[in-house]
Amino acid sequence: MKRTVRLLLFSLALAGLTLSTARADSGEYKNYGWVGVGGHQFSADLDDAGYDDVGVAFDASWGRYLGKHLVIEGTVGYLYTDQDFSGSTGVAGSYTREDKFGVSSLLVTLKGEIPAGPVTLYGGAGAGVYYAKLDTEIETSNLGDFDTDDDDTVFGVHVVVGGYHNITQRLFVGVEGLYRWTDDLEINKTTGTVPVQLNGDLDGLAVTLSAGYRF
Repeated sequence: MKRTVRLLLFSLALAGLTLSTARADSGEYKNYGWVGVGGHQFSADLDDAGYDDVGVAFDASWGRYLGKHLVIEGTVGYLYTDQDFSGSTGVAGSYTREDKFGVSSLLVTLKGEIPAGPVTLYGGAGAGVYYAKLDTEIETSNLGDFDTDDDDTVFGVHVVVGGYHNITQRLFVGVEGLYRWTDDLEINKTTGTVPVQLNGDLDGLAVTLSAGYRF
């Protein structure tokens, strides 16, 4: 997976350098920025581990047109969810565990656009890095309460589909769906004999509503 991600990132960067002067007659504004908010859901290992609720997703992107219908885009994103678990151990007794799980990401995406009447549709693919942090609050019947945290960083690839509508020549609104595949997280801790573990990939879907501005 890591080799594939590095190759894809290199290919995207090379495409950006090669095509950065190719935008000839596609409009006055070569750059844009947008912010988005929506929801996400894990679909593989973390879904099986109990993180099956819909969480929140935030994104902020900068994009540049490389050709009339070709865009390279950089995105800073954040996913958040929380879950409660319970169990018991011989030393700690019964316990409840509240996990607060956040994932920050830095992505690069290459998109192709297709005008379709009043809207423009697009699809693309890319790669990036994901920094995941798990903050856990534990309450036990025998040992009292305590907190712990851990983190890990993984690489991943993704595909996107979406569309946008121009409100003015500069302003636009849109919707985007992103599906990601990543390497496996490895978070393994034991605090007060209570296991705090999060092992597996971050595979899943995020859907965001966005508003953007060209410049």
